[in-house]
Amino acid sequence: MVFENIELPITDLPDFKTVNLNGVEKSYKKIIWINTALIFLLLFAAPIVFLILDFLPIWIPITVLTIVSVIFTFQAIEIEKGFPRKKFGIRQHDIIYQNGYFYFKEIVVPFNRIQHVEVKQGPLSRIFKLYALKLYTAGASSGDLVINGLSKDNAQKLKSKVLAKTSDIDE
Repeated sequence: MVFENIELPITDLPDFKTVNLNGVEKSYKKIIWINTALIFLLLFAAPIVFLILDFLPIWIPITVLTIVSVIFTFQAIEIEKGFPRKKFGIRQHDIIYQNGYFYFKEIVVPFNRIQHVEVKQGPLSRIFKLYALKLYTAGASSGDLVINGLSKDNAQKLKSKVLAKTSDIDE
């Protein structure tokens, strides 16, 4: 067999932007806010304690509080503006996931790269009855894809669809 590598015009490539993407469950935003609030409560508490106990010069805790406040503001913008962009979709040969506002990412994972599929649920997700679909891919762990904020029904349907597609490839 002779190897050929024929050039393809860009106009002939499929446009994955035409895929109808589905958003994650709206209640997932509450989980994001709860996690963020817990982290920032701890980050705000330390400098306030140092301010009250007067261990350090006053400018140090105030500077730390200012920096933490700015970071919190950017995180709040990321949550509010980025949440509507958390979407996923399935095509014939791959799964697409996008998220982010300041740092927007679109990830396309071909089914032939997926080695393992898992539906999981953390303690906070359990309260909101939400699940995550985790796709383990061939290669580095950074290649794994997690889609958080799915209903049980959607998570199971996605898992079944991905498993069916990967088994079709194996055959």
